[in-house]
Amino acid sequence: MQKIELQLSREQVALRSQPDLYGIETSSASYLKQRFKPHAHNEYIFGVIDGGIHAVWCRGEMNQVPLGSVVTMRPGDVHHGGAGSEVGWRQRMLYIPEPEIGAFLEDMTGHTPTETLDFGAAFHARPDLARRFSILHETLHLSVQRLSREVALDTLIGMLLRELMPQFSAPERQGKGRIADAMDYLDSCVEQDVSLEDLCRITGLRRRQTIDAFRHATGLPPHAWHL
Repeated sequence: MQKIELQLSREQVALRSQPDLYGIETSSASYLKQRFKPHAHNEYIFGVIDGGIHAVWCRGEMNQVPLGSVVTMRPGDVHHGGAGSEVGWRQRMLYIPEPEIGAFLEDMTGHTPTETLDFGAAFHARPDLARRFSILHETLHLSVQRLSREVALDTLIGMLLRELMPQFSAPERQGKGRIADAMDYLDSCVEQDVSLEDLCRITGLRRRQTIDAFRHATGLPPHAWHL
């Protein structure tokens, strides 16, 4: 694997609050000498280390979390730390409020969590998963198109559940829905900021079913068709 040097001269943090999308927040940050005191969040934290090494204490032990690691923290997980090397670290994070994730997962999978989601560990050495996470996070963090952000969020969370918590994301029967009607709707709304909820009302399917059925029928996810 090619070594990636951060070459940071200062610390940079970009935050985005998205109250229209389950109240999530996203961040993209590069840290050189930042140290975080012990703290916890009320949200679920999903993230990726995409440069350097983050030295972070969590769940009773100090972890050296390198490039290619995926982060899955529960609400209330106390953590603290800083750079694990002189070059610092770079991270992408997604924060989902605990009250909202139940509604999101019910809408996405048809299953309602009855307890706090636990991915078995806070840090996962999964370079391929981390790479895919980063691509989806960039869309979620930067896109101005609501449908693109919604599909990215659904795909990202679905990917984490499928690969890190498969017992929760058991496959369900695929619905066909009214995809032709959804295609016509997108064609008639080229200049509008369409939402995934709009498409679900037309197809009669849930979020994940709508995305999968649209991809099956057209070869593209709905936001790519809209573009």
